[in-house]
Amino acid sequence: MTRKTADAVLGRRRTRMSPEARRQQFIELGLARLEHVALEQVSIEEIAAEAGVSAGLLFHYFDSKLDFQVALMEEQARIVGDIATPSRAPGDLSEVMPILTETLAAYVDHIVEHRQSLLPILAGVSWSDPRIRDAVKDVREQIVAHFLQYAENIGLTRSREFVLAIHGWIAVVEETMVHWLDEESEFASMTRDEIVAHLATVFIAIASAVGLDLASGAGDRIIDMGPIVDDEPATT
Repeated sequence: MTRKTADAVLGRRRTRMSPEARRQQFIELGLARLEHVALEQVSIEEIAAEAGVSAGLLFHYFDSKLDFQVALMEEQARIVGDIATPSRAPGDLSEVMPILTETLAAYVDHIVEHRQSLLPILAGVSWSDPRIRDAVKDVREQIVAHFLQYAENIGLTRSREFVLAIHGWIAVVEETMVHWLDEESEFASMTRDEIVAHLATVFIAIASAVGLDLASGAGDRIIDMGPIVDDEPATT
């Protein structure tokens, strides 16, 4: 049986795609499989079969199975970064919490929907390939950068304390999701809205610790923390 005949028997129609589109197709099929199996269990053969091509073709786009796995995790991280980035910038401090709550709700919903593949990222699984660790780190830095940009847009002064506070809050968000989605944990009975409200409250508390009052209706800035400057070298 020729390949052409075999494809006809299997009901497959091969579609010519650009290299970029074919690569993205493989990644999207891989992400779909991650909803059901762990990363190391994603089968190259199954991905190729779903794409209607031979398994060998996949390796024209990825150097190895590990390279394909890295691409999947990088794409996962990129999507999470987009979801966790507010869709609009606040006009003033009074808009910070409504926008943050809206963003948190979208983030929590995304993590819940894709928990199978995303919980290992949030739980800080030690990946063997440094590219995966870098991808996750880059996403966190992207989120922090957006928060800082929005803060500066409404007149808040960047400070070391504020930058550290945002980093710390992101860690709290990730750890909260891990514990909440653990069906054996004491937090599993909390609702989605309770989790969103809790994370927003934590943000208010952390912001207050570095001089920002987001709890009041006006959301007044309490103190000007001053710009980030390098410490003067110690003199001897």
